[in-house]
Amino acid sequence: MKYILSLDTTSKDSSIAISKDEKIEIEYNFITNDNLSSMLIPTIKFMLETIKLNINDIDIFGIAIGPGSFTGIRVGLSTLKGLLFEKKKPVVPVITLKALAYKHIDSNLPIIPIIDAKKEEVYIAGYNFSKQGKIEIISPQLINIKNLKIKLNTFPNLHFVGIGAEKHKDFIKINFKKSKILVRTPFVASEICKISHKEFISKNFVLDLQDLKPFYLRKPDAEQNYNNIKLKKNQDFA
Repeated sequence: MKYILSLDTTSKDSSIAISKDEKIEIEYNFITNDNLSSMLIPTIKFMLETIKLNINDIDIFGIAIGPGSFTGIRVGLSTLKGLLFEKKKPVVPVITLKALAYKHIDSNLPIIPIIDAKKEEVYIAGYNFSKQGKIEIISPQLINIKNLKIKLNTFPNLHFVGIGAEKHKDFIKINFKKSKILVRTPFVASEICKISHKEFISKNFVLDLQDLKPFYLRKPDAEQNYNNIKLKKNQDFA
């Protein structure tokens, strides 16, 4: 039996969960604005106290590493690394898209989780839990929403999930008439616990916190803006 603590801070729909193996013991879902960094530690402490545990009782940690909010991802990773400072505990990094898909593990069709990336772009991936073998059928990627039909033209029937799918539901209904949008809560910490349990058994985890890194599919806006300014300066002096 293993106690697992997981957190997702990749969007404003943040969540924390603690499980005993795959059985969820406690879950806390909350909407964040600018108070994420100040909420995490007190909330984790409260949850542990509620089920009469302390941080040293946790055997495995799971965390969503992106894609999603750059700030949220950084805050989540920094908080977890602070909790585990000088502790050698296994950590399972989980792609946010996989956690979203895992909510629909009972689906008999390929699942396409979509996270809105703004600027008419979306983060997508594809998973098929109905067959043994390769679960990830489309690797996580950033694409323009207009290119979604071309990207998925080999799949006649699909299940779309996630806030991004709901935002672009009109586009999906027009271009994927045989497919459906499945709607469930966007909070995924419980799914991360379940994924982390399976990944731990398969020995897919990290022990060195230096190996725990964010999963970005697009450069942060600040970095893009800096590169654009730098490029413009170079052009001015060309």
